[in-house]
Amino acid sequence: MLDFIDKMESNDETTSTTLQRLLLEEKGLAFSTDKIKRIRRKLGWLTTGTKHCQLVKEVNRAKRLDYCRRCLEPKETFSDVIFTDECTVAMEQHARISFHRWWEPPRQKGRPKHPYKVHVWAGISRHGATHIAIFSGIMEAEFFVNDVLEKHLVPFIANTFPDGHRCMQDNDPKHTIKMAKKYYQDSGIHW
Repeated sequence: MLDFIDKMESNDETTSTTLQRLLLEEKGLAFSTDKIKRIRRKLGWLTTGTKHCQLVKEVNRAKRLDYCRRCLEPKETFSDVIFTDECTVAMEQHARISFHRWWEPPRQKGRPKHPYKVHVWAGISRHGATHIAIFSGIMEAEFFVNDVLEKHLVPFIANTFPDGHRCMQDNDPKHTIKMAKKYYQDSGIHW
């Protein structure tokens, strides 16, 4: 049984029900899921919620490593770099679990069919942060250029980096569209 529980090293999502089925099919041993859970706990396995991280495709791993090495060689300090990005914030969200007293029924929490979300754009550098752009709806290229870049990024660059800068952002299509590239060139944004 222990070698089956050690199979969790290769698949940390293996449930006690799956282990129970494998033991019965491959070894002819019948154990309760409670017994499997107890043994798994004794071996140091804990149950936690899934933690997520950024997924980096295999093809990009070598490129990222190469970029990091190129930054380390000249002892890059990123002192002239502005990192920018946008994200979405859900305004109505509840935790995955809640608590209640045993004699009270659990409270129900409403979940909207289309939750209200706001989008946030900002930039940060070693010399400070840009003003934050908060907006709803989809960030299209015109809005990105006319509102975000013109009203938030360009004034920050003028005030903070008079001697030169580099602007780092992801390859989102609205960042690389012709309209945005032309604006970068006309405004002197080095991206």
